[in-house]
Amino acid sequence: MIFLDPKSDIAFKKLFSNKEHTEILINFLNNTLMRPEGQQITSVTINDPHNHPEVITGKSSIVDVRCTDKDGTNYILEMQVVNQHDYAQRAQYYVAIAISRQIQKSEDFIAITPVIFIGIVNFKIFESPHYLSHHGIVNLETGERTFSAQEYHFIELKKFDKTVDELTNDFDKWVFFFKNAKKLQNIPAQLKKPQAMQEAFNILERGNWTNKELESYERSLDLIRERNSQIATALNEGIERGKMEIIKQFLDVLDVATIAEKTGLSLQEIEDLKKQNK
Repeated sequence: MIFLDPKSDIAFKKLFSNKEHTEILINFLNNTLMRPEGQQITSVTINDPHNHPEVITGKSSIVDVRCTDKDGTNYILEMQVVNQHDYAQRAQYYVAIAISRQIQKSEDFIAITPVIFIGIVNFKIFESPHYLSHHGIVNLETGERTFSAQEYHFIELKKFDKTVDELTNDFDKWVFFFKNAKKLQNIPAQLKKPQAMQEAFNILERGNWTNKELESYERSLDLIRERNSQIATALNEGIERGKMEIIKQFLDVLDVATIAEKTGLSLQEIEDLKKQNK
């Protein structure tokens, strides 16, 4: 069996925006939010995943999945594989948009329903070693949860290193699934339950995708590779520029031979630098 990568935009949406298989989304939400019996989500309505900027200079925000449960609570679920230093700020922006749209519709603040953001990222955000973190607004003196209209939950895949035999709960199974599904050739016995997990594997199985869907999937992977390449190129260019700036500071302090020995540059390259900086 060949499974496609659930971290890709196309596969992620096929898993969690599938109106015929909402049990997958519901199971993932309940396990991520650690909902106890009696407080679990039982049904969801999948909404349009696009948020449009309010003004022409605003930033467009496109999220992967948005849904609403029977009580009106809104959920924003996003997969992000490209490292973004401002990701936590972006999450707050998405939630702010979702809340503001509620006011536009009702003009009554008391009618605001909670917005819960879940970000699955393939990089580290926080210094904490925990791969799942929950964030809310609390009273700094008492720790009491005073503002309930927004929550943030982050899953940092880079921090998760459990093997399939070390999985102890359904949430860990989901994190393992996101991180390792593409590498597997069959469904491990440990991941055949819950039923939603097995259904998720079935959706990812390459043989169940049309040629058109596979073309879209490959294009989405190409975009990720291109973006990562751009980041790596920019980083290397920045390092090189920084290195040259440091070398320039020693042109009038050290002799050419010493600079060449310490930096790996040729004598001619050092001489050219000296001429450029006269």
